[in-house]
Amino acid sequence: MKTQTKYEEIILNEIRNLPPPVLPQVVKILKSLKEGVESVSRRKTAADQAKTGFCGAWEDDRPADEIVADISAHRSGFGVRKVIL
Repeated sequence: MKTQTKYEEIILNEIRNLPPPVLPQVVKILKSLKEGVESVSRRKTAADQAKTGFCGAWEDDRPADEIVADISAHRSGFGVRKVIL
């Protein structure tokens, strides 16, 4: 069997040296590893989409104090609750 990378060859050699009864567990471990890698990849894709999503990135040239004052002035208090920032 031709291998694609050096690591693939190393992994195959390690697997060949394992006793047959542990091979089902090895398959489960490899599948779990693959799912974890795919999950991280999906999260990165979602994070990349969020950067360019509906709201976009915050861009403002005003000083921080002015931005905070503007946000505070436009808060509704969430109904009857009084929110003090």
